[in-house]
Amino acid sequence: MLNSVTLYTYFFVLTSCSIFSKAANVIQVTVPASPPTHNTVDPNFLGVSVELSFAGQYFGNDTSTIPPAIVNYLKALRARTGNSFLRVRIGGNSMDSSNYDPSITSPMIQMIPGAANANDQSVNYGPVLWDVLNKVSSDVGDASYLIGLSLLNPNSTDVPLAAGDAANKLASNLDGFLLGNEPDLYTDHGQRPNIQNYTTSIYMSEFQEVLGHLSNTSAGDIPDKHDIVGPTICCEWDLDALLSDGYVKTFGSDLKYVSLQHYPQDVCSGTYQFGISHYVQHANVVTLAEWQNAGIEAVLANNQQKVIMSEFNSVSCGGVPTVSDSFGVGSLWTTDYALQMASVGYSAAYLHTREQGISYNMFSPPAGPDGSPGPWTTGSPYYSLLATAEALRSDAGSIVFDLNIAGSKTNLDVTTSGYAIYDAQNNTVQQLVFFNYANTTSSANSSVPFMIPAATFPSSSRASVTVKYLVGDSLAETKKIGWGGQTLAGSTDGTLQPTTATWAPPNIEVDCTNGCTINVPAPGMALVLAGGTPSVQQDQSPTISTSSNGPSVTNNANSTSAGSTTTSSKKNNASQRNPLSTVYFNSLLCVMFVAWTVIY
Repeated sequence: MLNSVTLYTYFFVLTSCSIFSKAANVIQVTVPASPPTHNTVDPNFLGVSVELSFAGQYFGNDTSTIPPAIVNYLKALRARTGNSFLRVRIGGNSMDSSNYDPSITSPMIQMIPGAANANDQSVNYGPVLWDVLNKVSSDVGDASYLIGLSLLNPNSTDVPLAAGDAANKLASNLDGFLLGNEPDLYTDHGQRPNIQNYTTSIYMSEFQEVLGHLSNTSAGDIPDKHDIVGPTICCEWDLDALLSDGYVKTFGSDLKYVSLQHYPQDVCSGTYQFGISHYVQHANVVTLAEWQNAGIEAVLANNQQKVIMSEFNSVSCGGVPTVSDSFGVGSLWTTDYALQMASVGYSAAYLHTREQGISYNMFSPPAGPDGSPGPWTTGSPYYSLLATAEALRSDAGSIVFDLNIAGSKTNLDVTTSGYAIYDAQNNTVQQLVFFNYANTTSSANSSVPFMIPAATFPSSSRASVTVKYLVGDSLAETKKIGWGGQTLAGSTDGTLQPTTATWAPPNIEVDCTNGCTINVPAPGMALVLAGGTPSVQQDQSPTISTSSNGPSVTNNANSTSAGSTTTSSKKNNASQRNPLSTVYFNSLLCVMFVAWTVIY
């Protein structure tokens, strides 16, 4: 018979057992043996977009004033794109409204007095820009550029001049020309004052007119080179309808890419709709990537052009401080969204950056004249470019598939998500990516375990699996962010620095021959790479194994945990104590104690 003390103890132990059981819940990962989709992307999927009017802040006034920091930032990205060039886009609203002047030398970009518009700063620019971009490409080891061309004035003589000079000077460093920028907003922005309703039919007529001008440039017939990109719509037009109107049918022989631009929300009027919590719901990421889905599928079915997102970020018109610059949005959401776009048919996406001090910038130059010396600051979005490039590493291209972890594609309450990344040549799983969006701090040592079956990776690479972490001190953190045990917090020249902070756990190696369980810290992301540490030609991250107090991954379905680190052997083994094993042991004690109280 149970007395009151025993009943109280029994209730307490049952409660404790429930807590332990909840902590021990492991997410069982199910990975298809072959990719259910076929869209192939390269490690350079996520590129850099720079607003033309502020390009001088990043690249200097001429080839002699290119800041070393921008070279460091871009070189670190290029080191992670393997055999693929680094993608850079120069454009935006300002490219559509600016003037090209072949006589301009230094500074290569000159503001137009009286033309100030925070979200559309018109400038005059000249051919030195192409010289600078060539030098940057050489310095970083191969960058290729998308260059915006204006469609605002279809009769402009500047456009053929700019295109001819750019094609001649950039040569193989030219990826393509974006003709026009968000033409579906021309009416709203008052850029067609004599046209009450700027229709797709009028747009296509103007597009055709400018193509005619571009057929006779100093570099020859630009459209005949198949380097044109469009329609670069963002908001009010439907791509599928534009295709039905004959856009690709009419211009297909000229188009290299079909381009789109889109932001989740804007702050153009001074207000915004939602904060960090919206971005860290994976179901919202899935919904966002479905924008223009019918049109994307139609383009891919035509099998002629690839689809790119030529500009995006968290909030248009400059972002929102404490939201756009947060780890949760800038780092985790951007990576999640990039992988989601890769999974639904995009071939590339460009993360946008504006003038110094804008909250969504991936990096910002010092205040002062263009090219001024001084400390640079790194924004949280920069880490997403590093992580995405390494997640998509493959010489043969990658196929990305959303694993719909715990129903995360539709359930807004799920705080985890994940992707399988297949080698496009042999259709085997090479990487896995897991997200943990739990709203906590790194010091809380909270994590979620993901169980990876043994058959997930090819047998030849199961024994040597690297886990690399993208972790922030909290979802709202803006500086204390780590990638693979390195950080740019405190770095003033764009170079990654090693750190042992709890919010920057180092790489871990694990034997997944018999399956393994990976703990993903909160808030954070884990990149699981079959075959060992990825090849990075610069700033190679340290790879270590750790004691029970640090990040630990063990085989036979034991767990990883991210925390303080101490270096031990190169590879973990099952004898190491870990938090999940402790949970299992405590749960067993709970069951035994309950049984004892019932019997006695």
